[in-house]
Amino acid sequence: MTSDPVTQSLPKHVSLLQCGLGWDAQSETELDLDMAVLALDTSGKLVAGKEGLIYAGHPRHQSGAIQLLNDSITGEGEGDDEQLLINLLKLPVNITKLIFVVNIDCGEEQQQDFSQTQNAFWRLLNSANKQVLLNRALSNPQWQGVTTLLVATLERTDTQWQLASHLEPSSLKT
Repeated sequence: MTSDPVTQSLPKHVSLLQCGLGWDAQSETELDLDMAVLALDTSGKLVAGKEGLIYAGHPRHQSGAIQLLNDSITGEGEGDDEQLLINLLKLPVNITKLIFVVNIDCGEEQQQDFSQTQNAFWRLLNSANKQVLLNRALSNPQWQGVTTLLVATLERTDTQWQLASHLEPSSLKT
């Protein structure tokens, strides 16, 4: 059972967001974490079919409003190992909700899960001033068998965007 998400309104001046995903490289086995964004319409369906799924295999939305900048497969280095940019002003109006997920690439096949990750995090920043809007730790020894996490949603309302913090296992596969 999961608790209700904590929701906050994005300040109206925030128009460019940056997602960061980071984790520490493993010496015994390589864990490849990946982030993805699902762009949904008002009915909860992917906008333009698979075009609404932004991930390493499809790193850019056709509007240019969502773009995955890099895809690390090892987690080596400091800070964000993967980054994704979202320009809220360029998002087509039919995109009303963004769902952010993180998964372990081939986690089930390689018997890897979030209980094995070290110092993994996902964060959302105001790209203009680097203010952290949401920061989630993803490593959890209790998440044995968990290969995909729902970390946040961003939903368009009449006048602004609502950011909801989640952190729960998901059956979604990207």
